[in-house]
Amino acid sequence: MGYNFNPPGLLERMFQVKKDTGGKTELKRCLTLFPLIIQGLAHMLGAGIFVITPSIVQSTAGPATCVSYILSGLAAALSVICYSDLASRYTCTGSAYVYTYFSLGEIAAAVSGFFLIGELIIQAPMLTLGLSDNIDTFLINGTVGAWEKSHFPDWMLHTDLLAIGIMLIFMVVNMVGIKAVSFLNIAIAVVSLISLVVFNGVALVKGDVENLYKTVSPTDGRTGFAPFGFKGIVTGAGTAFFAFVGLESVVTLAEESVNPKRDLPRATFGSFLIVLLLYVMTAFSMAYFEPWHELGGNTGLIGSLKRRGFVVPQYIVTAGLMFTVFSCGLCTLTTVVRVVYSVAEDGLLFAFLSKVDKRTQIPLWNVLVCSVLGILGSIVYDFDTLSHMISGGTLSVFVVTAIAVMILSYDLSDPEADDTEETPLTAQRTRTRKQLFAILMCVFLVPTIILAVLGAFLDQSAPVIAAEVILSILMLTSLVLIHLKIPLNREETDGTLSFRSPGKPFVQGFSVLINLVLLLHLEANALKQLAIYVIVGLIVYFGYGIFFSKVTAKKQEQSTKNVSLEESYAETSVT
Repeated sequence: MGYNFNPPGLLERMFQVKKDTGGKTELKRCLTLFPLIIQGLAHMLGAGIFVITPSIVQSTAGPATCVSYILSGLAAALSVICYSDLASRYTCTGSAYVYTYFSLGEIAAAVSGFFLIGELIIQAPMLTLGLSDNIDTFLINGTVGAWEKSHFPDWMLHTDLLAIGIMLIFMVVNMVGIKAVSFLNIAIAVVSLISLVVFNGVALVKGDVENLYKTVSPTDGRTGFAPFGFKGIVTGAGTAFFAFVGLESVVTLAEESVNPKRDLPRATFGSFLIVLLLYVMTAFSMAYFEPWHELGGNTGLIGSLKRRGFVVPQYIVTAGLMFTVFSCGLCTLTTVVRVVYSVAEDGLLFAFLSKVDKRTQIPLWNVLVCSVLGILGSIVYDFDTLSHMISGGTLSVFVVTAIAVMILSYDLSDPEADDTEETPLTAQRTRTRKQLFAILMCVFLVPTIILAVLGAFLDQSAPVIAAEVILSILMLTSLVLIHLKIPLNREETDGTLSFRSPGKPFVQGFSVLINLVLLLHLEANALKQLAIYVIVGLIVYFGYGIFFSKVTAKKQEQSTKNVSLEESYAETSVT
């Protein structure tokens, strides 16, 4: 009787899952809790608080932007719980990509990886363009921009020399090593916090409460605390979600963390809470300080101080903006390099992107390629276009992360749970539970997706509301049945996790719903960009990754060994 092992087929390859590496890594483990928190702060504070927030106040939500941040913060809090739960399980480089690979399979991981890479690649040039605009406007009086307009041909319309130079600096610092990035971020975080305290102090002392509810836009007559209505608040919340993309930057440093299972959940929670408080306070202060329609694009904070004649605070906030956006861009490149490294290390991207230089312990080719893509992005797109593309990928990976927690927490993710002395009866019960879990997950996901679509695209007429009530009942019923009928796996109950998400599966279920609603309220550009991520991810996966996957290679190696053993066994039997 032979072993009869075969190499994995196409369908098996698409849905095969990865296992944790058990802490083995070529990267240097040198980061403790404090540098990890600073990494999260540096990534989340930069563009959102200084660049994106004024834009949301001016054109999307008005003074109610602080409510948008509270709403996006509540949704992000559920995602923080999911990330912390997953970070406490694994020691390899984190991110939604890895967690998807562990739970949903290879093809879902490939698409999720391109969501992340695309989002971060877009964020990097957006940050450099925002920083370049502020440097040119407030430090050198528009000299560089005027020179470019007079010397560059029309086809180089979006070329920004300052932005390209800044991206090259990011590249050089990342080639030095993660420790250099960490030390630089600590220094910059201090300057950022001082500048935000100064702005909020001036705004709250010199502002006017009437700016919050009496301001009338001269262009369209909009007025009130929420001049763009509830839709504007929700749309603002979706855009504001860009602020929390830095959550990903913390877990992507798992392989460079000294104690990832303990420190990553703490760093994720700590940086998130600090940033949420600062965003809500600053968004409120902006609208309190100056009429919302007067805030200007990516120079809003500094411009408002300049118009009101606050010279010293203007220079302090200018310094804070420059350093903070620089730090955020630096962290963005660091994060995308780690995500690309993780995908390439698994064989789903080109192998040279995971090659680590022995002297610096940095994937140098990876840093170079990501930097070049960022430079190209700053040339092809302008700031406004890039800002509208942001948040879609972040919301998508947050949805995937919540689903990953649900799958990894129950029997479906624990196929060996009943292997010891398994009887036919226990085996049948295990299969029945897995089948029930799969059915209940489908019952949950389908109503949730339809509910989010109805809430985003249709008027709330009586039939629509009735349909939403029915779908909500179906969604809640499936979650209740999962909670009551499906046991948590052994890892959840034996106390080995440093952090375990409370309220499973309800926290994850509502996280999926809220993130989907915010996702569908984004502008069309963001949704089109998501479609591009999916298409590119599938092309790269079926054109390269499916053939060079490390998981597939291990299975094929095992299959070859088993065939050799079978042939040896046959020869021995004949003899």
